[in-house]
Amino acid sequence: MIKYKYCPICKSNLSRTKHGETYRLSCRKCGWIHYANPLPSVAAYVRNSRNEVLLVRRGVTPGKGKWALPSGFIEQEELPEKAVVRELKEETSIDGSVRRLLGIYTEPTRVYGNILLIAYEIDFHGGKPKPGSDTKEARFFAADRLPMIPFASHRAIIKDGLTASRHRMLVEVLKSKITAATITHTQLFYKGSMGIDREIMRAADLVPGEKVHVLNYDNGERLVTYTIEERAGSRKIVLYGPASKKGKVGNKLCILAYAQISTNDAKTIKPKIVVLDKRNGIKRRPI
Repeated sequence: MIKYKYCPICKSNLSRTKHGETYRLSCRKCGWIHYANPLPSVAAYVRNSRNEVLLVRRGVTPGKGKWALPSGFIEQEELPEKAVVRELKEETSIDGSVRRLLGIYTEPTRVYGNILLIAYEIDFHGGKPKPGSDTKEARFFAADRLPMIPFASHRAIIKDGLTASRHRMLVEVLKSKITAATITHTQLFYKGSMGIDREIMRAADLVPGEKVHVLNYDNGERLVTYTIEERAGSRKIVLYGPASKKGKVGNKLCILAYAQISTNDAKTIKPKIVVLDKRNGIKRRPI
């Protein structure tokens, strides 16, 4: 942490004066005040498929040689979400993406003063951890066999992350719905799938290969399959493979897709519902 003796603006001597309820170093000549704000930084909480926690052995102070979460300072004009992914890559060679904000913590240090630490839970995209800049080692540890971690904020982040994962419940809720879709073609000798006009798929927020539930209004049949794109503007709704036995040309379908999300997110999700006309034109798009 920088210890000022002279004003960084006009080079005059500094003195301690009262500002509000706090005494701060300030310059009587130009009015500069040293607020000693905490430095903003980020930390990555990453778990693999075995629920092991990713740690690094630090190569720099503070905590040189000790184990900690991948972390670092936020650069100028850099969003915290971008900073945490960058630091993770630089320190462990691992790619990840932000899942959610875990919390905001503070950590006093001798080198930098107080640190304001923004912690994110990161989705692990695979790969083998390798030490990078500012680190000597990078590896996953079982949650009940963590090494000594000198930073209280990092220990609190891990505790909060493990607690949240034990209590997080996922529910399956409706994400997309195409209603009143008319079958235009059926084809038996093909890999089983649900062909849908690309324009209709995009309106319903569906992607190729996505799992869908298909309900036939005319005969009551139900099936689970996956989507493939038909040419945009073709208005094709096609049952391929064994699914072709579940309907006939002219039958009306309801096509549903679901997402697994947390119970909190489930309270706010708004499904994309697309209503088609008799010729599979989009009659009503999601708002």
